[in-house]
Amino acid sequence: MADKQFLSIFCWNIGNPSLERAKKQADWLSNRSEDVFVLTETKGSEGCRYIKDFFEKNRYSVAVQDMDSKDYGTMIISKNSFEKNEFSDLIDFLPSRVVAINLKLVKRKMEIIGLYVPSRNIEIDKVKRKKTFIEKISKAVKNKNLSDFRIVCGDFNILEPNHFPHYSFFQDWEYKLYTDLVRLDMIDAFRFLSPEKNEYSWVGRTGDGYRYDHIFVSNNLSNSIKKCFYDHSPREMRLSDHSGMVLELC
Repeated sequence: MADKQFLSIFCWNIGNPSLERAKKQADWLSNRSEDVFVLTETKGSEGCRYIKDFFEKNRYSVAVQDMDSKDYGTMIISKNSFEKNEFSDLIDFLPSRVVAINLKLVKRKMEIIGLYVPSRNIEIDKVKRKKTFIEKISKAVKNKNLSDFRIVCGDFNILEPNHFPHYSFFQDWEYKLYTDLVRLDMIDAFRFLSPEKNEYSWVGRTGDGYRYDHIFVSNNLSNSIKKCFYDHSPREMRLSDHSGMVLELC
C-alpha cells in the first residue's frame, strides 16, 4: 500500500446473487482498486460460493463465518493477508452476519468489522430478530476492548436518527446501534465529510431513499479520512439493488 493512501475499502450489499450475476460481480470487483471488499447479504448459495472461490483462486484472502449457514452473512475479501479477529466469536445470535479481521499495515494494525443487520417488517418474529441482533452487537462493542484503529461497516438496515426524509415506522431501538457507535467515539465517515448531504444506498420502488449502508471509523482516524462516498454505479448497472460505499484513508 502506498504511503499517501494506507487503506481503501469498498463496502457493498451484493444481494445473494445468482451464479450468473455473481460472475459479473466478481469480474467487476476484481477490476476495482480498493484494498478490502466488505460484502453483505451473502449466503451459502452457488453465487456467493463462486465469489469466494474466485477471489481465493486469485490469491486474495477471504474471511466468512459459515458458508453452510441458512441465514445471510458477511464476507471480507482483502488483497493483503490478515489475522482473525475475536469480535465475531462474541456474537452467539445470527453469527454468520458478523465477520471481523485484523489487517496488518505498515505502521498500525487495523480492526475491520463487517456487519449485515437483519431487515424487518411488521412480522413479530422479524422484529424480534433484528432487535436481538442489534442488542448483541451493541453489547459486544461496549464490552470488547477494541483496537486503537478500527472500522465498523456494512448494511446496518438502520438510518441515522436525523435521516431525511424521516420515516415514522422506524423505532427508537433501531437507531441504537448508530448512537452506540457514536458514544464509543466512532465517526460516521460519510457524515463527517458531508454533514448536510442527503444521499442513499437503497431506493424503494416508490423512489424513497434510505441510507442503510454505513462506514464508521475510530475517532483517532478522523484526520486520515480522505474520501467517503456512495458509488451508485453497481446499482445503476443492476449488479445489486444497493449502491456501494468507498472509504479512503491517507
